[in-house]
Amino acid sequence: MHKLASKVSRSLVVGLGLAFFAACGGGGPSADGAAGGSGPVGGASGGASPSAGGANAGGGLSGGASAGGVPSGGNASGGMSPLGGSAAGGEAAVGGGGSETGGEGSGGEGTGGAATELEWLPSWATTIQNTETSNLPPSPGLPSNTLRQFVWPTVSGSQIRIQLSNEKGASAVAINKVHIAQALTTSDPGNSDGKIDTATDAAFKFGGMDGVTIEAGETAWSDALDYPLEEIKLTAVSIQFGASVPTKVTGHPGARTMSYVASGDAVASEALSGAGTKERWYFINAIEVMAPKTSYAIALLGDSITDGYGVLNKFARWSDFLTLAIQDDPMIKDSRSVLNFGMGANNLTSSGADQDSGVVRFGRDVLKRDKIKWLIVMEGVNDINGGVQAQALQTAYQTIIDQARAKGITVYVSPLTPMNAQNSATRTTFNTWIRSNDAYDAGVDFDMAIRDPSNQNNTQAQYKNDDLHPNEAGYKAMGDSVDLTLFHDQP
Repeated sequence: MHKLASKVSRSLVVGLGLAFFAACGGGGPSADGAAGGSGPVGGASGGASPSAGGANAGGGLSGGASAGGVPSGGNASGGMSPLGGSAAGGEAAVGGGGSETGGEGSGGEGTGGAATELEWLPSWATTIQNTETSNLPPSPGLPSNTLRQFVWPTVSGSQIRIQLSNEKGASAVAINKVHIAQALTTSDPGNSDGKIDTATDAAFKFGGMDGVTIEAGETAWSDALDYPLEEIKLTAVSIQFGASVPTKVTGHPGARTMSYVASGDAVASEALSGAGTKERWYFINAIEVMAPKTSYAIALLGDSITDGYGVLNKFARWSDFLTLAIQDDPMIKDSRSVLNFGMGANNLTSSGADQDSGVVRFGRDVLKRDKIKWLIVMEGVNDINGGVQAQALQTAYQTIIDQARAKGITVYVSPLTPMNAQNSATRTTFNTWIRSNDAYDAGVDFDMAIRDPSNQNNTQAQYKNDDLHPNEAGYKAMGDSVDLTLFHDQP
């Protein structure tokens, strides 16, 4: 029997450098619903990315000139941008929506010495679904009003772009303005009136314009913006909508942070006193930074356990504790982002009325997003609770393994953590398959990290929220159990 390697135990993983995703889920549909959508996700580039020699004043790339916040000079080449080399004139690429700025780069000698190749790296991302009626935005609603949402980026950068999604909408959404700023609070956005540090406020552009209209089923990338995004720093994204907002809202109910809806244009306001509030995300999909080519993302596929059920206005999902551990590792600090694609109540094997299956989400969120080099998968408890047998889960996992292998993504698979006793037999059968499969040789084992040593069907009392979900201490034990050397080698 092969075993999965972790700090607390050994366990099994996917062969040929591939092991598998960690993601667990809630017991049934709840306020933290999941993500979905089969529309285009825009990948990591959304068109050509800033390219050789392009430069921005005030930070970011150096060695050329920029117009309208979009690096220019040099031919676009998938987001690589040498720092400090000579900037040659030519076509300039825009990060937003695949549009290009023509014109000549102004060139000039850079000051950085040896060139450093840069590429767009996701610093934060989520998975999306059609938002259920109970999870829709609060009064006064989105049309012509301002929505402020908070996220924690997982890697820093001085040049950024944002992706918005209308993939689940049945009609176009009109966006008038999108701003970004640091939160004024350092921890709890639920008790702050949505306050931002106005000195850090900056506006995104879309093809040089303040706003953008996103058609049904589509996403949109902003232009590149010089902005000092900081990892693990609570960050606000404020959107003022136009009059046109679809009734089917693309979102992520498991935001775990408070969002605010205020009347009119309040994107640059310090506080949104009296605003409607809800712990949900709407329309935001990803934030990327320009980072060295050797920086990569770790994606997590799962259900409500990965989505952080039980956490509210805290940086305390197991993915967050993994992020903190990475920042303490000098070998990979600042060069590995963590992308949480957990979705509450999600099934790995089948889609529902509002959510895509985990297999479909994997295709959209992971395969279509560049710079992901590792995947941790743990999903299947909702399937088991719904009567799905272990063989169907095995088939779904193998599909993910095969498709990830084809793209060169290393996949780590965790056995499922304890669940209610009624369905533990199926979980045991599935976990036995994971641990005994010859395709695996090293990985992640969250089950061993939190289960009761005297009863493998129970979570240890100090780690238990309910019969399925860990508490904050349990999420910390999970995040801290991951062997970070799995992410040291360059893929």
